[in-house]
Amino acid sequence: MIMADTIFSDWLSALNKLQASVSKDLAEIRQQKAEIQELRTDVLNKLATGKYIRDDQRLVLSAPEIIIGNVDATGMMYGENGSIVIRGQRVGLDGVGESGSVESRAATITQTAVDPGPDGIEAVVRQRSAIVNQARHIALQSNETEKDGYFSQVPQTTGSSGVRIHADERIDIDASQSTDLRSDAITDQLSQLTSEVTTYTADSASAMTSITSLVTQMEALLVLQDPLTLDEVTMRTTVLELDELTEQFQALMPAAYQALNRAIASMSKLAEANRRMKALQKEQTEVTTAKVTFKDQTTDAVLNVTAEQMAFKSVDGDGNIRTNPEASINVQTGKIDITMNQEDGSLIDGSHFRLATHDVDISTVNPKLNDDGSGDYTTEGSVSVQSKNVSFAALDYSGDKLKEQTKDSRFNVRMENMVFVSNDVDGNATGNFTVSAENQHLVSNDQEGNTSGQINIGVKNMTLQSKDKDENATGSLTVNAENMTLASADKSGKAIGQLSLNSKDVFVKSMDSDDKGADKNLAAGGNMVLVAENMYVGRTDKDNTSKTLQISSDKTGVYGTTTAEIQQGEAKAVVQLDGGNVAIGGSKAAFYGDNTVNGKTDFKSDVTAPKLTADNLEAKTSFKSKNISDGIAVPGAPSSAKISTKLKEEDAPKPKTEEES
Repeated sequence: MIMADTIFSDWLSALNKLQASVSKDLAEIRQQKAEIQELRTDVLNKLATGKYIRDDQRLVLSAPEIIIGNVDATGMMYGENGSIVIRGQRVGLDGVGESGSVESRAATITQTAVDPGPDGIEAVVRQRSAIVNQARHIALQSNETEKDGYFSQVPQTTGSSGVRIHADERIDIDASQSTDLRSDAITDQLSQLTSEVTTYTADSASAMTSITSLVTQMEALLVLQDPLTLDEVTMRTTVLELDELTEQFQALMPAAYQALNRAIASMSKLAEANRRMKALQKEQTEVTTAKVTFKDQTTDAVLNVTAEQMAFKSVDGDGNIRTNPEASINVQTGKIDITMNQEDGSLIDGSHFRLATHDVDISTVNPKLNDDGSGDYTTEGSVSVQSKNVSFAALDYSGDKLKEQTKDSRFNVRMENMVFVSNDVDGNATGNFTVSAENQHLVSNDQEGNTSGQINIGVKNMTLQSKDKDENATGSLTVNAENMTLASADKSGKAIGQLSLNSKDVFVKSMDSDDKGADKNLAAGGNMVLVAENMYVGRTDKDNTSKTLQISSDKTGVYGTTTAEIQQGEAKAVVQLDGGNVAIGGSKAAFYGDNTVNGKTDFKSDVTAPKLTADNLEAKTSFKSKNISDGIAVPGAPSSAKISTKLKEEDAPKPKTEEES
C-alpha cells in the first residue's frame, strides 16, 4: 500500500500522468516531461552523487585550452566510453580570428535539422527546418581508402571563391518525389515503430513495477522511522536503529533513481514512437491519395543549375577523356528544351548551338518489348527542323579552306512517304529546289528489288543538274520506271508552261534493251504519240535546220484535216493535199511503174509518150504524127500552171531561259 502523503506518492502520480500522455499530442507530452523533471532533480539531490554546477545568470569556462570529455588529467580518454551532449535553445561554435577554425572529426558525422526536444529523444520537423553553410570556399570530398586506412588526398577548393564537390566513385543529386518508394518506406518504418511501441510499452510497465516495489520498501522504512523520531529522548535511545534505517533508505535510493530514469526514458521513447506513427499514418494516407494522379500531375520537383559557363565532361581525375564503353553522359526525361531567347522571347543575337561528335543518332523509335527482351521497335513521332538556312554537308577542309568532298560520303533518307515542298502561305509553289551530283538515283523498291510506290516532288522551280567547276554538263541522269509522266498543268488539268529537252543526242523510243542497256528490239505493242496544236520537226528557224529527217516504218501516215503539203526548198517541188484535191508541182514530175488515172484528166502542157493506147482519141486543136497528118498541126501553148502553196515554213518558238522562268 502506497502512502498518500509521501513524496513517493507524488512520484508515482507524475509517472502515471506521463504514462497516460504517451498517445497524446506533442504539447501535452512535453508538459508532462517538464513536471517529471522535478522528480529526477529531487532524487539526484537525495543521492548527493556527481557534480551539478549551475548559475541562473551565466557560467563561463575560461582557459587557453579546454578539453571536455571522459578524460584524465592529460586529456586522454578513459577507455573508449564517453558521451557529451550540448543541449540548448541556441548552440554556437565560434572560431575567432584570422586563423580561427572549427573542426569536427568522427567515424560518422550526422546533421539533421529537427527539433530534438528537451530530452533529446524527439525528432520533430519544424517549418523552418534548414541546414545553412556559408563560406568563400566550400569543399565536399569523398575518397576511397582501405579499412583502417588514411585519406591520401587533402580536400581541394576551387582556387577561388566557389564550391567544389568531388567523389572517387559516385555523386547523386536527386530532386524527385515518389509514391511507390515513399509508400514502401513508410510501411517499413511503421512496421519498425510498431515493434518499438511493443518493446517500450513492456519496458514502461516493467519500470513502473520496479519503482512501485522500491517506493513500497522506502515507505515501509519511513513507517518504521516515524516512532523513533517522536522526541529527543526517543531519538537518543534509538540512534542505532535510526542509523540502520537511514542506511537501508540510502541503499534503495540509487535503485529508485535508476528505475525512475528507466521509466521516464521508456515512456518518452514510447510517446515519440506514437507521435511518429501518427505522422507517418497521415503521410501514408496522403501518398495513397496522390497515387491516383501522381503520373499525370506535376510533383513540383525542380533542379536548377545556373551559371554563366557550364561544362559537363566525362574525364578521370588525371584529366583524361574517358572513351571506354561505360563512359557517357545520359539524359532521360519526357521533354528537353534548349532555348537561347531573351526575356521577351526573341532569339539572343549571335546565339549558337554546336554539336561535334564522330556519330550522331536521332531516334524516335518506340520499343515495345516483352520480359525476355523480344518485341517490336516501331518508329513514331517526328523530327522537325525549322530554320532560314538548312545545310547538310560532307566536306573535308585543310585549315579554313575547302579541300575536297569527303570520300565515300553518303546522305540516305528512307521512309514510306517523302514530300519536298516550297509553298507560300496561300499554298502556291515558290522558291527553288536544286540537286547537283554526278549520279542521281531516286528509287522506290520492294524487298525483292522491284520498283514500287511513288515519289512526289511539289515545287515551283526544280533544277536537276550535274556540272563541273567550269559549268560544263557532266555525269548522267537516269529515270527508270514502269509509268512516267512529265506534266505541266494547272489544277483544272489545262496544260501550261513548257517542257524542254536539250542534248547533243536525244532518243525518244519504246524499245526493249539487253542487260547492258543497248537497244534490243521494238517493244511489242509500243506506241509513241506526239501531239500539239503546232508541231515543228527538223527546224527551229532558217539558220537551224536539221540536215537529215528520216521517217521509216512499216506503215506511214501523214494526215492533215485541211491541208497536207510536202515542199522542197522554197517550193521548188510541192506535193499538196488540200480540200480533197491533190496537186504535184515542180520543174519535172515523174511517175514510174504502172499508173492508173481515173476520172477526167486535163493536160495543159505537152505530153510525150513512147506508146499511147486510147479507146477514143480526140484532138480539138490539132493532131500530129510522123506518119499521119490530118488537118493543120498547130503547136499547143506552153503551160504556166503553178501550185499556190498553202503552208509557209515558220520558225519554231524559242524556249524560255532560266532567267525568264
